[in-house]
Amino acid sequence: MQTELLEKLARNRDELLNACAGLSEAQLTTIPVVGAWTIKDVVGHIAYWEQVIHDHLRESLTEGKPRAMSPDETDDAINARESAKRTTRTWKHIRSEFENTRRALIERVETLSETELACQVPNPWWGMTHFYSLAQMIEEDALSHCHEHAEQIRKWRLEIRD
Repeated sequence: MQTELLEKLARNRDELLNACAGLSEAQLTTIPVVGAWTIKDVVGHIAYWEQVIHDHLRESLTEGKPRAMSPDETDDAINARESAKRTTRTWKHIRSEFENTRRALIERVETLSETELACQVPNPWWGMTHFYSLAQMIEEDALSHCHEHAEQIRKWRLEIRD
């Protein structure tokens, strides 16, 4: 399970970065691709949520469960706040933030045993009441999220060629 997850994390990282490869600074930072977000905004968004997932893994291992997301704050509010924090950051900075966050997630997975990856914890996201394994947390919350946005960027790239 660990080896497969590590391979998926590396491929998924490359999928996102390849979707961004070859674009100009202006294309990365000024053209809306997902709603009003530029590619820079999308990659910053992914980096932020992957840090949250990394925190959830740490909390699960040290406290037995991840911290539940606050019912007082929606994901839309968090997304707006985090996007605003990154507005003045350069593409290079945002890309580094994503790469560093993903590297930290990979390094965390490298330290986990098969038993730890199979450990069941409460799903911390709003309104979720089921349990899932740490491996599922990574698959569903990090890999799927990143893949979704990489697909949006690829779709946009195909549209600009037409």
